[in-house]
Amino acid sequence: MKKNITTGAVSIGIALSLMVSCQGSGSFAKLQETLAGIEQKQDTILAKLDTLEQKVGQAPAAKPGAPDPKGPKPGAPDPKATYKVEVGDAYFKGGADAKVTIVEWSDFQCPFCSRVVPTIGEINKAYGDEVRIAFKHNALPMHNRARPAAVAAEAAGKQGKFWEMHDKLFANAKELTDENFVKWAGEMGLDVEQFKKDLADPAIGKKVDDNQKQGTTLGARGTPAFFVNGRYLSGAQPFDAFKALIDEEMKKADALLAKGIAKDKLYAEVIKAGKTAP
Repeated sequence: MKKNITTGAVSIGIALSLMVSCQGSGSFAKLQETLAGIEQKQDTILAKLDTLEQKVGQAPAAKPGAPDPKGPKPGAPDPKATYKVEVGDAYFKGGADAKVTIVEWSDFQCPFCSRVVPTIGEINKAYGDEVRIAFKHNALPMHNRARPAAVAAEAAGKQGKFWEMHDKLFANAKELTDENFVKWAGEMGLDVEQFKKDLADPAIGKKVDDNQKQGTTLGARGTPAFFVNGRYLSGAQPFDAFKALIDEEMKKADALLAKGIAKDKLYAEVIKAGKTAP
């Protein structure tokens, strides 16, 4: 939006300059005053946008499970409910038989998704194998390089380098070109020719698209979106917001384990009666 405003001001300036050349120098002072007023308004708008952006970024996250006076948005998951969120063949960090499973839907061109990457690393460091973090794709239509990037991550995953490519893509979100995908694959020590073949593999593209369909079915249309043991958490939340939910689910997991549920069956037990749509 800021770029559009700036471009608009430049266009106005060019237009006014042309008007001066057409009307003669007698109108110059008046037109210059008009242009100065427009630029001042532009600066005010940009300043307000910066302030608003900062306020949004600094706004405290709602406590998980806290009542929403307006209730869940139509078509969006209910944070109070548990959803049946299958991990499937998604790449994950943490233990396969973890007490808590987080399934994330993300987009490599989404700045909010990039912002939450360090938080996910913090969760992994704090909980280790007790929390499994699975990654799924939701390449939003307005991000024209998000789907190719998702395919590149999956192609790298075929050679055991999904998370390395995941990190590289987020760190270079403005440089998601096909040439860079191949370059980075080489730097990671992948078989580049095989990587190129996998980039063109329809099965990988289908996996990316199926991930998106699954998220949409559950109501997770925006990014990033998370389900913590099936409980919905939206947006680039801080570590404490995740921790509150994780710790609640840890207690539930311990109770199930005490009842004799096998650890490798724990997640299936938690989500078995979960909702399949908002």
